[in-house]
Amino acid sequence: MKKFSQNLFDLQALVPQYKGVFSIGDLKNLFLVLSVEQANQKLKPFLDSCFLSRVTRGFYVTKEFDLERLSARLCPGSSISLGSVLAKEMMIGSIPQKTVYAVKLGKTRVYRFGQGQVVHLGFTKKDLWFGYDKYENGIRYADKEKAFLDTLYFYQLGAKFSFNVYSDINVKALDLKKVNVYLKGYKNPKFKIFVKGVLNGQH
Repeated sequence: MKKFSQNLFDLQALVPQYKGVFSIGDLKNLFLVLSVEQANQKLKPFLDSCFLSRVTRGFYVTKEFDLERLSARLCPGSSISLGSVLAKEMMIGSIPQKTVYAVKLGKTRVYRFGQGQVVHLGFTKKDLWFGYDKYENGIRYADKEKAFLDTLYFYQLGAKFSFNVYSDINVKALDLKKVNVYLKGYKNPKFKIFVKGVLNGQH
């Protein structure tokens, strides 16, 4: 019990630094153990007391945590984009509470858990991986022009969003020169026509 109390104190001290998101590797270091099995044994009282909850294999969060930090830790190569950036830039009203949208290379993954969800939409082509040069507190973000294009790109592939891509996005906030430069990276002429139709209010 005394050891648990000390571990709890140490973990509480790390919550601000880790934004409430811990990997099993973080916990191994905190508990001073070498194996995952030993870490899981030390972890059990934290789960039983609901101080931590499991998100997915190898990741745990406190009651209050940063969803965007969790997204970045689940896939370090990902970038916050889509509605999460559009909402942050006040180009749409809002997205569902406790949901973050990001893009990555590879397969799409959706992580659903008690406190929310993280949606990682996956690109199959590396040549579309650009426009993600913005960093805040170690988290990568798309600029608003690429977030706009990402939204339309995945919408055409069947992704569903909580907002109407034709009428709910404030396209006047976009740098159209940058959008046109970015569009050169897309090979599909139908997609380019679709983007220009949305920009011109045609649907």
